Amino acid sequence: MDDSRKKMRDIHDEVPPDYYDTSMATNPFQRFWHTQRVKVISEMLRGESGLMLDIGCAGGTLLGLIRKKAGLKTTIGIDASFEAIKYAKAHHKGPRFLCADFYELPFKDSTFGCVSAIEVLEHLMDPALALKELNRCLKKGGSLVILVPNERNLLFRMIWYFWTLGKGKVWKDAHVQQFTRESMGKLLSSEGFKVTETRMFILGMLMAMKGGKER
Repeated sequence: MDDSRKKMRDIHDEVPPDYYDTSMATNPFQRFWHTQRVKVISEMLRGESGLMLDIGCAGGTLLGLIRKKAGLKTTIGIDASFEAIKYAKAHHKGPRFLCADFYELPFKDSTFGCVSAIEVLEHLMDPALALKELNRCLKKGGSLVILVPNERNLLFRMIWYFWTLGKGKVWKDAHVQQFTRESMGKLLSSEGFKVTETRMFILGMLMAMKGGKER
């Protein structure tokens, strides 16, 4: 593993495995934030069939909720953190959880009917490589759903700055990519996906895109 990828793994290993369960239970702002993420992604995935893969599932909290709300029967969540996966297996029944590298997924070509990356790509040194892997694992005609912050949004930049100075300091320096609607659309297109739906929500601070595999 090169130094840049190891550095990112070290940053995210500092995030407690129960981070999302705890924050949604104790912090009204975070509960609203994460509930809105689950709502939008579930709506975009509803009706998808076949096996579903989510990369960067952390402790499994959001994937467990999305699976139920979207009516997905079979889901697999992966994360690079062993402790996160250990927690997910113990606390979130339903999805299958695996520890794996996002750049080298342990699946055969054309395994999944749909794949997702929920606030993951902004943390990766090479998001294009991760998208190549997702494309490889996705069946022809399958769907990709991604969620990233809208870095052009002034309100998001302000909240993120103050958040990472206080309770959210564990996330300081964790965003190594900055996406806009235009740049994300261009990236997805370059990796073989045709954007079919875009949702801007929470006052435009978050951006979700759905794309179909073209090649």
